[in-house]
Amino acid sequence: MKLRKIIVIFTVMLIATAGSWLIGRPNQLSPVKLQPRQPLDFSSNPQQDQETFAESDPINQDPVPGSMIDLSDLPQNLYDPDNRYLRWLRGEYKPGKGEPLVSPQEKRALQEVALDLEPGVASMIALPMSVTNMEIGTNFDSMDFTDCCGSGGFIPPDPELAVGRDHIIAVVNVAFEIYDKSGAVQIPATTFATLFNGISGCTIGTQLFDPNVIYDEEADRFILGVDGAGVNYCIAASLTSDPTGQWVRYKFPTNVGGAIFDYPHAGVGRDAIYMGGNTFVNESFSGAKVFAYDKWAMYDGLATQWRERSLVVNQHTPQPANLHGYLQGTWPESGPHYIITGSDNKGENYSVFAWNDPFGANEFYHTGTFNLVTATGVPVGFPVSVPQPTGGNIEANDWRPQDAEYRNGTIWTTNTASCNPGTGTVDCVRWAQIKPESASVIQAGVLRSNGIYRIFSDLAVNHCDDMAMGYTRTDPTDLTWGYPSIYVAGRTGSTHQNMLLVELPLKLSNVPYTAFDSPPYRWGDYTGLTSDPNGWDLWYLGQYSKETGNSDGKWGTYIGSLSFPRNSTLSPIMMTNLENSVYLPFVHNNSSGGIDCS
Repeated sequence: MKLRKIIVIFTVMLIATAGSWLIGRPNQLSPVKLQPRQPLDFSSNPQQDQETFAESDPINQDPVPGSMIDLSDLPQNLYDPDNRYLRWLRGEYKPGKGEPLVSPQEKRALQEVALDLEPGVASMIALPMSVTNMEIGTNFDSMDFTDCCGSGGFIPPDPELAVGRDHIIAVVNVAFEIYDKSGAVQIPATTFATLFNGISGCTIGTQLFDPNVIYDEEADRFILGVDGAGVNYCIAASLTSDPTGQWVRYKFPTNVGGAIFDYPHAGVGRDAIYMGGNTFVNESFSGAKVFAYDKWAMYDGLATQWRERSLVVNQHTPQPANLHGYLQGTWPESGPHYIITGSDNKGENYSVFAWNDPFGANEFYHTGTFNLVTATGVPVGFPVSVPQPTGGNIEANDWRPQDAEYRNGTIWTTNTASCNPGTGTVDCVRWAQIKPESASVIQAGVLRSNGIYRIFSDLAVNHCDDMAMGYTRTDPTDLTWGYPSIYVAGRTGSTHQNMLLVELPLKLSNVPYTAFDSPPYRWGDYTGLTSDPNGWDLWYLGQYSKETGNSDGKWGTYIGSLSFPRNSTLSPIMMTNLENSVYLPFVHNNSSGGIDCS
């Protein structure tokens, strides 16, 4: 073993002994320090133990009243004197690297270990094939640094999108824009502070960040959300299927117990809108929480009841499943709502939790833990900084789960981790399909190639089990198009298990990324890929380096629709990894919901 590797591993052990938040036996879950509870012990059989949490969270929080607003009456891109860029110019804000799950010392040590990763097994699991039938349809530019913040700016953008029957909503820090399906703007860039005008803790003067947007296929409604200074979740629901009209707005507290709440992510459930995120005390990770909001009360503009659950301390980044498939008849009719979490500081173990009937029985339990290194055969490390062809490096954050998409009875998830494809460590994107009731892996893979860095992936799946995954891709050896660009890859429902078809560029960049923080530049926390309610198309809102005219923020976002046409021959796109080139005849999956998957 290399001397450097021995020294670094010893350093990591010392740091962990000194008090890392992830102390403890791998299968022993400890109580949350902020709100003591009975600890869960999965050490006997972590895959099957479904013991219900001992309840110590408040059960009957008071319903929160809503207030109405009409988007057509709001000023667009209203000046916000408290946006992050203007605060930085005034010397009131010092850019950081977000709310990390590990300390800076731990991060440096973990990245040193990652740089010494051995190559993974040379299996077909991790390598893209040389053919694809993915097609890019409608595509257009979305918001950039100059649009996002009322004559200001924000880093990172954290883009997400939701797609309804006739509209698309894109969000970034800290604004949203509404389009029709052709890309024509229906509501220009509007700040979240404007949307929540009049609601203390959610409007101008409040530090808003980490925006969310989702679409409820069952109710035909849109939901917008944003973190309000780490102490509130500011959420709004459209009162009809038309998101350009009336909305009802709510403010729910998130700092029960005194912690700062970060990285909210929402998912549509049968009975509620579910939201989860991490908590921090004195800038150190302290736990994670999940919330449920009565969606039917929200859609009627009524006072809305809500519930809160705390996860045990070595679980992080809860991602509530986002349901899809209502119009195709595959929407679940009963059962709990599932939540994916990270479960260690090694990027290996992830867990599934279930929340049954939050406004009634209120049962919350662990269904199991799955190991993605075991499932893929690819060793991983902490993400490393991403080099550009010229200019400073980019921050890749960590290996937290990025999404949880429910389709046809399973959940798909993705995340970033470093790996060694053979010639050295790069950042790779990993994906998996999970059976939630047993937390078992159906299939999984790692998209990796020598010298190429891929970060901040998101994915979605259509009715035919065709999966598309979008991400930022950088090639430091390509001086023309190697700068942070938007790429997509995917697989059909009949693609061989664990395999991806070759990636395609959605939006290339020849612009070095710069921002008003220092290298490694903060690139983001997440991007957004979702399913169209038609059950066929998939849509991605990705991020690329764009010439904005301001070196303090050169990010842009871009939207593209993706599909996998049937009855067509897979055509070679990039003849790489030829040993994995396979012709895949399409097989019939099913044809319910008016969609022929043959």
